[in-house]
Amino acid sequence: MSLKAKIYDLRRHPTLLKYIIVRAKWEKIEDKCKRMDDKEVFDFISELKQNSNYHLNPNENKKLNTLCNVEDWKNPEIINALSELQKLDPRGYIHRKDWEWALGIIAMNRLGKLNKHSTAIGVGSGTEPIPFYLSNMIRHVYATDLYIENEDWKRAAPSDFPENPKKYAPFPYKEEALTISRMSGTNLEFPSDSFDIAFSFSSIEHFGGKNHSGALKSLKEIERVLKPGGIAVIATEYIINNKSHPEFFNDTTIYSDLIDNLRKLKRVEPIDTNLTAKTLDTVLDFFSIDVNWDNMEDDFKKNHPLILLKVRNILFTSLMLVFQKS
Repeated sequence: MSLKAKIYDLRRHPTLLKYIIVRAKWEKIEDKCKRMDDKEVFDFISELKQNSNYHLNPNENKKLNTLCNVEDWKNPEIINALSELQKLDPRGYIHRKDWEWALGIIAMNRLGKLNKHSTAIGVGSGTEPIPFYLSNMIRHVYATDLYIENEDWKRAAPSDFPENPKKYAPFPYKEEALTISRMSGTNLEFPSDSFDIAFSFSSIEHFGGKNHSGALKSLKEIERVLKPGGIAVIATEYIINNKSHPEFFNDTTIYSDLIDNLRKLKRVEPIDTNLTAKTLDTVLDFFSIDVNWDNMEDDFKKNHPLILLKVRNILFTSLMLVFQKS
């Protein structure tokens, strides 16, 4: 473990300094820190479940500005969107990324943008299925990402994608309706008022800067390139126990660092950050599960929805934000 990580552990739990004083082995300190993190997280979940009676009716229209809940996989709109994306897994796997894409499609359709006159831009699109799907639905799609040689992002945004998107296509698509560009999400190289749709799924939080300034810069660029009346469909990571994080948002920073600084992008509805009791019971460890999800056993994935994740003492899931430009 790096010195930086050790300092981070001690800042979270300063009472552990006494183990440093008595020169305890770091493995003992690390184990104690993990147990304290787990207790804090699960005490929070227990209290939240006791004080909340939040329920979802799967047959009601899905809210757009909301968190991912396990009951959403019983919602007819979600099921239909997952089927169109070929993401309705017959094995019963539940993954929050599929939810982001499905709800994104629902928002585009509900707000009247899925038609042959619309153009769209994807920000931090990687190899996601949405650009391929939209190429069959609208006039043209521009998918952007850095697409550089990078060990951390080679799976999500491989460097050869712009030259050979067909290699990564999950289903047949209109090749003439899709353009892939190497482009920073904080500097969109298009004229103002160009697009009917802008979309980004769990990318903006990774754009760096103090107080999420990279994410805000990207949203301001999206605000600029959208036509009046155009919509922005943005998914990002959201911390439900309101801890601070340099990338993920919480109940305070989602407004102070992002939403309150937008001039023309207006939320299409209020944000609902409630989670059901069933969803709170799905918590998984990010480092051991999420990053290794593709290698997990089938039986494990069938019985463990990947929705709510724990990173040390932080609990987070996916938040969808849908805006319309005034």
